[in-house]
Amino acid sequence: MPPRVMELIQSHPWPGNVRELKNACERMVILCRGNEVSVDDLPPVPGTTSSEKSCFGGEHGVEDWPPLPPDGLSLVDLEKRVIEEALRLKRGNITQAAVYLRIPRHILVYRIEKYGLRRDP
Repeated sequence: MPPRVMELIQSHPWPGNVRELKNACERMVILCRGNEVSVDDLPPVPGTTSSEKSCFGGEHGVEDWPPLPPDGLSLVDLEKRVIEEALRLKRGNITQAAVYLRIPRHILVYRIEKYGLRRDP
């Protein structure tokens, strides 16, 4: 993790304690655009607009999350990627991935089968 990202994470007060920190880290991993998280991947403050600062001092907010490509995107491909990332994050544990995605386990199993996704991490 880049030193600047670590500094910002350590300097944040984390009013939600460990749960908020854990959720922020999971979000950064899932949404990062490369192999390493950056300042742009840090979560925004809830209720801010894109012109307001995030809780870490970045220039992004709720309105510009997630960034959408100018030529459009496939919602199916996006859903597949999110499911794959949740399964990877939870090391293939379907129950934990379903909890993380806030959907019933049977719905996640259905979508894994529908998209032919592997359950392995």
